[in-house]
Amino acid sequence: MFNVNALRKPGTIPAFILFLVLALHGFSVHAELVFRSVEQVDGQQRWSPIKKYSNPSDILYTRGGATAHAEEVRVILSGEVTHRDVESAEIMAKLIKSGKQKIANNTIWFSSNGGDIDAGMELGRQLRALGIDTIVGKNDRCMSACVFAFMGGERRSVAGQLGIHRPFFPFTQDASSRLDQFRHLESTLKNFVEELDFPSSLYEAIMLVPPESVQVVSPADLKRFYLEGISPSSEDRLDAASARRLNLTMFAYLQRKARAPTCAFLDAGQGRCEGRVQETAITAANESAAESAADSLASMSKSELIEAGRTDGSMVQATADAQVVQPFRTNH
Repeated sequence: MFNVNALRKPGTIPAFILFLVLALHGFSVHAELVFRSVEQVDGQQRWSPIKKYSNPSDILYTRGGATAHAEEVRVILSGEVTHRDVESAEIMAKLIKSGKQKIANNTIWFSSNGGDIDAGMELGRQLRALGIDTIVGKNDRCMSACVFAFMGGERRSVAGQLGIHRPFFPFTQDASSRLDQFRHLESTLKNFVEELDFPSSLYEAIMLVPPESVQVVSPADLKRFYLEGISPSSEDRLDAASARRLNLTMFAYLQRKARAPTCAFLDAGQGRCEGRVQETAITAANESAAESAADSLASMSKSELIEAGRTDGSMVQATADAQVVQPFRTNH
């Protein structure tokens, strides 16, 4: 991973300095960014076997024409984060932009103990550019380098565990430039945190945890660090876009938004109702109808709100069959 000879050159800070190992000790299993698509089996919609973006046959789409529909897929990142995941994300982005794929609920699920910090940050940037949401399921965890990829989510939810610690260099050489390299690391992490609109306190929290340890972020700190929910600048941008679509002033939109209910984000975690749920209440034919719709939303149950916010309610079957369309997990 590192060119040791390059470290011996006086005054040299290798360009690849951020290929740092953040994986927890003993964890080396790699599973690429994978997905499942919906298949019809015995009249029911079920998730297909796991597919990989790196496998050409899994992403071969021959259908075309104006009537072709995007294939809805459930995407998950599981295992050690590496640059292969970055390459897979690039393929995923092309499929989305070309209209061949659509990510279910616009959300990627995370289950990883860490990996390469540079790959994690690059993956996070890609997800933010696509406006994709991220989630850690109830029985999953996202640790170390995985956190940087998770931070790329436009909206973020943690029902499982999110763990942080200070990154470390995998080599022990006392190179003359080691201090310079560490300063470069600090600067890069600070810039990443700022770039994705997280508070500087998150960077400080990461650096306070020794690299041989891992600290699971508490529910209160998840919100304090914006790891749960949405960052202020992103929320402002989305609020402004919603106000424009509804032909409302920001003040009027925020008033209406304040009256909308809070609800579960997908099937786990906490957060605001998705914008389309709120806008359903706001875009009624006239003012009184809008108010009535808002009151109706306020009286809806949590499960009803979740169903109202889905992109395609027909994709989720109300059944206990574990194979029927639902969030999936991979073993690693």
